[in-house]
Amino acid sequence: MGFTKKIYLILLLHLSFYNLKGQDRLTSKQSENLEAYLEYIHDQKGFSGEILISNSNSTLFQRGIGLASIEYNIPIKPNAKYKIASITKTFTATLIVKAKEEGKLNFEDTASKFIPKLDGKFKAISIHQLLTHTSGLPHNQAIADYWPVKSKLSMTTDQVISEINQVNLLFESGTQMHYSSLGYFLLATILEKVYQENYDQILKTKILNPLNMTSTGSTNSLSIIPEMTTGYHLINDDSLVVAPYRNYSMLKGAGDLYSNSTDLLKWASAMLNNQLATETSSFIPNGDFKDNSGRQYGYGWFIESDDYLKYSHGGGTWGYSSILSLYPKTKMSIIVLSNVSTLPTEAILKGIENIIFKEDFEVPKMQIEITSNPAVVEKYVGSYISDSGQMKLNIVQDENGLLAQLAGNPPFQIYPKGEHQFFGKKVEILISFKRIDGKTIGLTAERMGQKFEFKKQ
Repeated sequence: MGFTKKIYLILLLHLSFYNLKGQDRLTSKQSENLEAYLEYIHDQKGFSGEILISNSNSTLFQRGIGLASIEYNIPIKPNAKYKIASITKTFTATLIVKAKEEGKLNFEDTASKFIPKLDGKFKAISIHQLLTHTSGLPHNQAIADYWPVKSKLSMTTDQVISEINQVNLLFESGTQMHYSSLGYFLLATILEKVYQENYDQILKTKILNPLNMTSTGSTNSLSIIPEMTTGYHLINDDSLVVAPYRNYSMLKGAGDLYSNSTDLLKWASAMLNNQLATETSSFIPNGDFKDNSGRQYGYGWFIESDDYLKYSHGGGTWGYSSILSLYPKTKMSIIVLSNVSTLPTEAILKGIENIIFKEDFEVPKMQIEITSNPAVVEKYVGSYISDSGQMKLNIVQDENGLLAQLAGNPPFQIYPKGEHQFFGKKVEILISFKRIDGKTIGLTAERMGQKFEFKKQ
């Protein structure tokens, strides 16, 4: 039995610490669907954490599920804190906008004006380009030995600048978009230069204190933060380990903040109501540039308007997953915080949006795994090629059962559902094996409303 199922009954006991407020704003069907969906993502996705939905200053839904500490069987409680990773960028961008309003800088200023130690190849990069991820700077993994070594080291600003100087631009500044935490580290450094204070103090003075956000701050890797949840890393569908140590000095202004749902609600309200800055630059798209998901980026926020206008930002770091989404036309906000990393927060947010904005939404049903015949299961192992010849699917066996791997993507566990049928939890997929005369000849994979036929090689 996997980890999730071992503690499932325990976790269900921890579902009830929150009460619905302003229930008249939600239909009974919406409330029921949100309850069911929370249990679904916990059981099927390994979600542990909290969801908060608000309309203006009224809380429509606030619930938590799971454990703040698995080792000590401590449930998620109100005011639990989480590392919010890249949601940090929304704060840094607003601080830059405020600095511009105070006459400290202009968006057209170059970064090198404030950081003379930046290499000459970066001399044309503007503050606007850093804000909108159009500078050409790569993401953190471009730094040599970032994951195995340097992400664990405490580094000074000058040391990080030295590391940035060794990377190359991916494209000419202002011609494309590429998400970069290095760019937001430079923005935080610019703020420190113009205010002659460290980033933490600027954040407190300009944002946290005015909004009475008493549960938000920069993560110091060597300090214990009261009410902080333990962060866990989801290795596969059922296995959690305590997240490995990471130092956040290279993520200053880009991914080093922690917070809780109460504080993030204050932050969402401030952004929706222009409490901190008169400039609307945060929500102005960066032109025609889009990321791989078709989203534009303003100053610290992804901007989407396909189904409804929204400003959002997700965050992911070792042990934590999060997303904050604002809906300016309705003054709504959705906050998702989890102490489990590698969760599909965008998909979780989409499920919540469907419940809130679509009347005919049906919560996905929980898949129940059954006992399978090991001798038969073994015969499913092998390589499968799609009818088009464009996709290769490998089915392998380990001590826990079967795993599926598409091309070079990470393998994921699949679970027996019925005769010759298997399903994924983290990856929502249904695989039906085809057998003739006791031999496996192929399979059908169903995912996101599409069917793909494969032949066994």
